[in-house]
Amino acid sequence: MTAPGEDLHTDLDGGWCLPAAAAREAVHTRSIVCRSFRRDDGLLDIDARFIDTRPFAYDSEFRGHCTPGSALHNMQLRLTLDRERRIHALVSAMQATPYEGCAEVNPHFQRLVGLSVGRGFRKAMREHIGGTEGCTHIIALLDAMAAAAVQAFASNAHAPRRAGQAEPVRIW
Repeated sequence: MTAPGEDLHTDLDGGWCLPAAAAREAVHTRSIVCRSFRRDDGLLDIDARFIDTRPFAYDSEFRGHCTPGSALHNMQLRLTLDRERRIHALVSAMQATPYEGCAEVNPHFQRLVGLSVGRGFRKAMREHIGGTEGCTHIIALLDAMAAAAVQAFASNAHAPRRAGQAEPVRIW
């Protein structure tokens, strides 16, 4: 389900407007992608993923031999937000992690349900899932999702509506 413009987010070598670089070779790629969807029930979903890859083979104490391009991190979240930007639901999955215990913190993320992704979210999030109660990479992903939520609500305000759909929230 690719939407218009999403190809801009997948072409790693195209679209750069930086000046030419010195001779170099890739050693790591990190991508954070957030996609926002308006649901039929009026709520918004924000799906996000955090992926780290290395373009060479390496050995991991936990995962054994890792092939070039395999994901060191592949973590995904879905936030479901209401009109007040409150989290109604949060789903998390960790398809690839560098350590065995990483996925054990997944249940802790449910502590965020009920929080608003508006003002004060980053501080409240860290109080609920900071340190060993969470994951540095998931916190980075949630930071990106909170910023994406602003654009999701703004985009939703301009998106075409079907008959009977609620008027969008205008945040500015």
